[in-house]
Amino acid sequence: MLKDPFKLEKIAAKTWCGPGEKLLWRIGPRWGHVAFDIAGRRGAPHQHDGGTRSSTVPEWPLPTEAVATGRYHGDEWVHDPSIWAYVHAPHPSAVAAGCADGLAAGQTDAWLVLSSQRLAVVVAASAIDEPAKKSGWLSRGKSEEEALRSLWEAPSAAIRHFGALQMGREVEPVWIGQVAFQDGSTVLIRMENEVAAESVVTAGNAIFGG
Repeated sequence: MLKDPFKLEKIAAKTWCGPGEKLLWRIGPRWGHVAFDIAGRRGAPHQHDGGTRSSTVPEWPLPTEAVATGRYHGDEWVHDPSIWAYVHAPHPSAVAAGCADGLAAGQTDAWLVLSSQRLAVVVAASAIDEPAKKSGWLSRGKSEEEALRSLWEAPSAAIRHFGALQMGREVEPVWIGQVAFQDGSTVLIRMENEVAAESVVTAGNAIFGG
């Protein structure tokens, strides 16, 4: 498992970023499930579509029954500690739904990264059991060793907003990273603290301006 963010940045610069491309932000690997609200159907955990998967199979506690079955109101899901990301999409082909597939497939090996050109879910090449046969799931890698693979990616032009907000119904709100796409879909990511949330805002400003 690739855990060191600085090592991730070095590998990305060497094997993943294209000419003139720079890594601006990253988060991972994270413990927990992805909750979903896709085409009016919601619950947790999100199940990926059977594409490339990581070699790590986590034994995480399941979400609470209310979150697992979608029987909750508003942003109550943020208070379920087993949920680290939430995806809203008007239809299964929306950009955020693809991101959810990548996060679910990568499991504890997945990093969500933003570069100057794209947003992607990446894993170390060694974390993949078998090469994916789907043409859109593999990123360029110079070698199987010390390389990154994309499980999902979208161009930065697909992003409408990249920032942070506070959510929840308790006295202490939860900091959430927000990636809103042009097609109306959204990915929400639990942040560890306010400093982590500010890093999302800084990265968003680097591309879209303050």
